[in-house]
Amino acid sequence: MYEKLDVIEHAILLNPEYIKIFRTKLKITQSKLAEESGVSQSHLSMLEKGKREATKSNAAAITLGLLKCSNIWENEDPILYLLDILSLTKFESTIINFIIGLVGDGKNNKNNRFYKLIDGYPVVIIDKYYFTEYMKKNLKVIDILSIEFQRGKIKGKGQYSDSKQADISLDCSEIRRLETKISNSIGKKIIIQIFPKEEIPPIYSIKKDSIIIHCW
Repeated sequence: MYEKLDVIEHAILLNPEYIKIFRTKLKITQSKLAEESGVSQSHLSMLEKGKREATKSNAAAITLGLLKCSNIWENEDPILYLLDILSLTKFESTIINFIIGLVGDGKNNKNNRFYKLIDGYPVVIIDKYYFTEYMKKNLKVIDILSIEFQRGKIKGKGQYSDSKQADISLDCSEIRRLETKISNSIGKKIIIQIFPKEEIPPIYSIKKDSIIIHCW
């Protein structure tokens, strides 16, 4: 358990904005977490907004505060529950970085091997193998074992360092949320489509499980 606890503390230490993510998922108010962790609410607010850097003592106190003032002790392994939240968050942010890296700052690279024009509009098509290899290399919280594409959904299986399995799933509404984040970041409209190979429309001329990204 303590090794897993260190992962949570380290995540908060490197990026204090994770505090709000954990707190929101666990339905904990900022004032309650401040009370239980011994960190003032004003300082906690600054940490969550990324306006202050966390110290090791902050990260440890806040991690324990999350455990103390939530009901996650009803779960079989409360630390694993926090790790699941962290894994999903990291999974999403890794996908965002992946797509931004492909479409750039809104100026499509026409020499990119993933780039196509469909009816005059730019489209980026990435097959599942390339996507999976990227996630294996860049997702540090868990070791990715496999990724499955369903219509409008991505499902991932991984392992924590103690070989405990982690299952991650993004449905259509969550992918829509990622579209908004990416669109706001690059200043272009982004539409993300997930297709198993048997359901890809013929217009795309591809026979592999793929992510299809429209950017304009």
